[in-house]
Amino acid sequence: MITVRPVQEHEWDAAARAYSAAHPHEPVSGTDLRRRQDEQRGWGYTAATLVALDGPEVVGMGAYFQNPGAYHPRRFVLDLGVVPERQHQGAGGALWAAIEADLRGRGAESIRVLAREDHRTAPGFLTRRGFTGGKRYFTSALDVGAFDPGPFAPLRPRLEARGVRIVSLTDLRAARTPDLPARLHALMSDVRTDVPRSEPATPLSFQVFDEAVLGDPGLLPDAYLVAAHGDDFIGQTVLFASEVSDALYTGLTGVTRAWRGQGVATVLKLAAIDVARAHGAPTIRTDNASDNAPMLAINDRLGFVRDPASVSYLRAF
Repeated sequence: MITVRPVQEHEWDAAARAYSAAHPHEPVSGTDLRRRQDEQRGWGYTAATLVALDGPEVVGMGAYFQNPGAYHPRRFVLDLGVVPERQHQGAGGALWAAIEADLRGRGAESIRVLAREDHRTAPGFLTRRGFTGGKRYFTSALDVGAFDPGPFAPLRPRLEARGVRIVSLTDLRAARTPDLPARLHALMSDVRTDVPRSEPATPLSFQVFDEAVLGDPGLLPDAYLVAAHGDDFIGQTVLFASEVSDALYTGLTGVTRAWRGQGVATVLKLAAIDVARAHGAPTIRTDNASDNAPMLAINDRLGFVRDPASVSYLRAF
């Protein structure tokens, strides 16, 4: 018999294993899940993590939380997964029923979830429960060892001749750059405003930036790269490590409006590839909305290979 209840302290790793087994392309750790819930609650948002159990065994995990970068008090994000061998036995349905009841009790307006279109169960499961598909996203991977930088060799010197230099968070800290966290927050706040997304962007508070980006234990300071022109920060990219994968994961890559279309994002990506190679990482992974044509074009030129698309599904209440 399947039972659903909030995750207990000793079950975070089991919950993460259940979710990762259902979604092997996006593995998480128990530490990841617990940190996300703790951060959300610390920022004043609503978040909960539930587990489905068959006896003492955790066979599924469901979580709902809010997106600080696209915040609305009545809109939520969903993660849900059941170990493959236990799918079609009621665990997923029980998790969703419990989450739906919680959300209705909170007066929720809607909830969103990403599901790969080639997932064997997720699209049908969601559609049967009233979710409708919308924007598509692509996760892409670059084979770091196979990457040939030769065709891009002239680009960085050309930008350097115009006064553009690439510096890392490590460099900026070593130089004791004044007001560095605030300046990095301002840069990210600027470049993220035009990134295509399923929900309208909202300002990202300094607290969230400081704790979720600068404070992320997976952040690689030498792979937090900033494009600078004189005293101005004009672009950024960042790589994060994961305790459950040997790949590195790309955070936000973006360039200020005045400098777009001039090769800055490509040079940032090239510098990130150099750092990944120095770390011995075999793969860099990134994701983009299907209508983010400029960034998709850059990734395609660099040799990133797209996975099957993920679809953003919405359930309105």
